[in-house]
Amino acid sequence: MHFLTPVLRDYAWGTSRDIPDLLGIRPTGEPVAEAWWGAHTSAPSRVHSHDGPLPLSSLVAREPVACLGADAVARWGARLPFLLKVLAIDKPLSIQVHPTLEQARAGFEREQRGTGGAAHHFLDPFHKPEMVVAISPMTVLVGVRQIAALRDDLTAIATEGAAVLSATLDSGDLHHFIPAALAGAADSRTLSRLAEVGAGAPPGTSLGAAAAALRSFPGDPGAMIALAMNVVELEPGQAIFTDAGVLHSYQSGMGLEIMANSDNVVRAGLTHKPVDVPLLLDLADTQPTLPARPERREGEGRVDLTTSAEEFALTLVTASATVPAGSRIVLAVRGGATITAGAATMTLAPGQAAFVPHAQGDAEIVSTGMCAVARVP
Repeated sequence: MHFLTPVLRDYAWGTSRDIPDLLGIRPTGEPVAEAWWGAHTSAPSRVHSHDGPLPLSSLVAREPVACLGADAVARWGARLPFLLKVLAIDKPLSIQVHPTLEQARAGFEREQRGTGGAAHHFLDPFHKPEMVVAISPMTVLVGVRQIAALRDDLTAIATEGAAVLSATLDSGDLHHFIPAALAGAADSRTLSRLAEVGAGAPPGTSLGAAAAALRSFPGDPGAMIALAMNVVELEPGQAIFTDAGVLHSYQSGMGLEIMANSDNVVRAGLTHKPVDVPLLLDLADTQPTLPARPERREGEGRVDLTTSAEEFALTLVTASATVPAGSRIVLAVRGGATITAGAATMTLAPGQAAFVPHAQGDAEIVSTGMCAVARVP
């Protein structure tokens, strides 16, 4: 077993205290948006080994079967298949979508062959299904809402731009709505009216959420795409699964996120970064859909969360649990934890994490609060 040091991300949307408080480090006053525990090539965690600190990706590459197990190596190569994060959200993340595995492979290969210095959207050839579990109450936008309800809100906004956007919905989806909003239909008057109408909307409504997002991103036409999405309010312990093609944006709160080991993101608004509309429409599912929940199995002292994703599952331990052999990352979210695997025992203080290799067999985990175990299903 190895202690893990996370990589911290200082994105501007992050809070300044939540992740430092979780990790027991001194806040600097600057945002700390994400903490990463994993082996993505762009930001691998550091393991504490007999050879000194080294990237987890290097340990996995050096000892793939011991770290992952022969079956996982045969399937995913010498590469940890999942990535665990904590998010601390002060203002909305960009509306985004992730590619399928086939789209990621094709896009990555295409961009690697390209010339001319164009921005790359595919940072790796992998997909990125993901699940977020609320640590604190979270507001999440995910998937396309019912078209009739969206039309009602556009009627309430009552501008020429809103009428143009409403007319694009005759197809029954957002395929024409998204480019129209980003190309000028979400003009200043329409966004101003969205702010006015949304200010009086009840909590948990799309109008209210879109107006709140607009306050963080004044003038951003992506607020109209936010209006077209389902609003989900998560209480601590509740979770949402986002598969490839699903538009989503985390709006507020603190969450534990697990995903396939990728960093491929294509944005659709609420961002200062470029938006590639043709690529977005190629990747996004623009049909109305209900938010997807993970399968939840509760046992004594544990909750197991699984999805259709083959790369990851999450076990939340509140008392004790046995987690079978495989690559595992154990994070003490609240309180401490003790891990016993093989002949080794390791104690985690609150905010500490460990990598437990496959070769150490089943792991018995005892938590004094709540710890999260990222693993392969």
